Amino acid sequence: MSFVDEAASLDSNEEPVISLAEWVKNKKPMSCPFGHKEPEKFAFDITNADRIFDFLLQEGQIKLSPNHVIPSAEELKKIKYCKWHNATSHSTNECKVFRQQLQSAIESGRIKFDSSKTHKPMKIDQRPFPTNMLDAKGKAKVLTSKQLKEVHRWILSIRSLQPMQKEKA
Repeated sequence: MSFVDEAASLDSNEEPVISLAEWVKNKKPMSCPFGHKEPEKFAFDITNADRIFDFLLQEGQIKLSPNHVIPSAEELKKIKYCKWHNATSHSTNECKVFRQQLQSAIESGRIKFDSSKTHKPMKIDQRPFPTNMLDAKGKAKVLTSKQLKEVHRWILSIRSLQPMQKEKA
């Protein structure tokens, strides 16, 4: 289907001009070198973009225009909403522009992610096993709280049966 520029066809006897591009029929498929794009890689978890936005807003790193009002949490459960664009066409986690802005801020050093808060430190200098272990006949066994209490009562009962030894002076 072609769209013809009516003004051009009324003023002259020239052939009509096509105002929009259209596909040519019956042509063989061709390879286009410009279509392949590598997926973007980000130095942050894109599924947390919404939470990152909230954190940056709370910390004063992002400011909103006066007419930009973020819907309540209850309203946000029902709709897709981009906090960056103040739009309902996509969510903040899906926002390509906000992702690129975040990545740019990371690369320029404006944002750093503190991994010590997100990852628990390894306890390599501490005892690797729980303290409620029983070593019986060379075999260690982890005890539940209930079992540990029973063993403790058993030890106390055995101690109470033994005569108290007086220290020699």
